[in-house]
Amino acid sequence: MLRITIAHFGTYYVNMAGGVEKVTCNLANALVERGHEVTILYRDDKEGNPYFPLDKRVKQYNILFENGKKVVSEKLPLPLRIVRELVRPFKQSAAQAVNAKFKGKQYGPRIRKFLDAYPADVILSCSIPSAKYVIEDAGCTLPVVEMIHSHPKVQFPDLSKAEKRAVEKCRVMQILLPSGLELARQYFPRLPIVVIGNAVAPAKKLAHPGDDKDHHKIICVGSISGTKQQLVLAEAFAELTSSFPDWTLEFWGADRSPYAIHMKKWIDKNHLSDRIHIRGKTAHVEDVYADADIFCLPSRGEGFPLALSEAMAAGLPTVGFSDCTGVNDLIEDGKNGFLVSRSVDELAKALRALMSHPAMRREMGEKGCIAMRQYRPDYIWDQWETLLKKCTER
Repeated sequence: MLRITIAHFGTYYVNMAGGVEKVTCNLANALVERGHEVTILYRDDKEGNPYFPLDKRVKQYNILFENGKKVVSEKLPLPLRIVRELVRPFKQSAAQAVNAKFKGKQYGPRIRKFLDAYPADVILSCSIPSAKYVIEDAGCTLPVVEMIHSHPKVQFPDLSKAEKRAVEKCRVMQILLPSGLELARQYFPRLPIVVIGNAVAPAKKLAHPGDDKDHHKIICVGSISGTKQQLVLAEAFAELTSSFPDWTLEFWGADRSPYAIHMKKWIDKNHLSDRIHIRGKTAHVEDVYADADIFCLPSRGEGFPLALSEAMAAGLPTVGFSDCTGVNDLIEDGKNGFLVSRSVDELAKALRALMSHPAMRREMGEKGCIAMRQYRPDYIWDQWETLLKKCTER
């Protein structure tokens, strides 16, 4: 039995419906189910539970709180905020360093207190800032496994010196896909690096994208943001509405961002509210996949896109951009979906091909389902368990 602490200090946690939070909960649940003791240390401006189901045996503590009251502020003082914004246009890593230094002074003693109160054999860091706070600021000497949820190409260029230094002190780094190995080794040549993908459970309900139906759907699942670039998909679909009157487009995910508000205005302005729907978050995403015919993710960059992998496991044909990390790892162009150059016209062309050919949708969906079997949960959890045991043995 291992005592495992998961350090989740890079993003918000309570009721957060993000990919990192979903992976954190799934991994914690799997590890306690296998007999290990798991504690999640997080930081948030409130105490509470994650959005995704979490086994009751998993302990969770907000390092900013004590006896139900917030005792640590994570907001930078005004002078530091001014300094951060002054340096940001010149160098993002310098702005990140301002954040990391101040927050490290705030978080370090609190993390140390919780690590002393709840001893662990190994630390799982959910982000590079989390590793910095644990190693540099809390002075932790336990083996730390650094999890990289984004692609190294996206995340590594903006790291501060302190964050790089902390990662170099980790026992091992885990990345999601083989395409990130070469770059990760360039940044951290002395650090052992392993590839473990995200777990993709077999679909509870399979889609039927090739069936004859009265109504067909294209879906996109994920928080509506400038990173996901959902408006590009809406613009591509708008070019197809007159040719395909029995098709609609649905967006599922957090929809309170300024980008989402802009999208809603664009939909209304173009009189497409009866064809394009923004549905918000759902606790029943398997029903969303099962009821769809095509999945499209027009992101700028991904680590291991969970929604895309889940859609493929459900048997949906997929479309994405060829320059998008993560997406171009999972979609095999012309086999289980289409990868196209980043333009509205090229995206519309790929969607048109799938919308016009039910047999193609069915065949590509079946191949995508087969491709996701390499990420079956039992195989992924075996890899994690083996890695954690090796870390503690050393």
